[in-house]
Amino acid sequence: MSLYRIWSGKGLFISLIVGFVAVESIVAACFLSLLHFKTSTNWVSQSQHVLLELERMMGTVAGAETNQRGYLITGSDHYLAPYRDALDTFDDQIRRIGSLIRHNTTQQDRVAYLATQVGQRSDEMDHAIVTRRTEGLPFAKSVVAVNQQNRTMDRIYNIAGQIREEETQALERHRADSEAWALTAGSFTVALFLVTAVLFTLCGVIMKMALTSQAQTERLIRSLPPHSATPATR
Repeated sequence: MSLYRIWSGKGLFISLIVGFVAVESIVAACFLSLLHFKTSTNWVSQSQHVLLELERMMGTVAGAETNQRGYLITGSDHYLAPYRDALDTFDDQIRRIGSLIRHNTTQQDRVAYLATQVGQRSDEMDHAIVTRRTEGLPFAKSVVAVNQQNRTMDRIYNIAGQIREEETQALERHRADSEAWALTAGSFTVALFLVTAVLFTLCGVIMKMALTSQAQTERLIRSLPPHSATPATR
């Protein structure tokens, strides 16, 4: 059976339908890839913001401790203004971190615990400052020694490290997922494109063969001599 007979009629119609479906599949794959890329990008951006806000908060804690220590040593009120400013920003920073990880209950629990520890550390530093102002440096040193035994800062660094580690893992996971999806969608799109190209090329070949066959038939008909007149009956 010739190629033309195989692909003429219904075969040609089916191949056109398959080609159309392949084209639509390419469009759908591109759309889904773009949608997934946008979702992954949002997750990556969110994890980056959590890490950034966490580092800012830890920097604020370190700054508050530095200024508190400066006041305890010198007794100068010069250190109290930046110390108070640092304490005032704690709540806003923790609130921003909490809003960014509201989808993760484990991280929410960690941030809540971090907030209590930061609050406790603020009370400890305030107590040392009040003692320094009212009773002098030796008594303030005793308060600092007791506060160090509480290991509040160790717990703050520990819980902040847990939050940082999970967000870093989430960041890497979303990046890897985005790359894997892009590779899969790209491979799928290339495969469908090749299938579509083959189908439409084949359809073009078949249509050209059909037109060539029709032209040859018309030339053959034109080349035939006219029918001779029917002889008269006797």
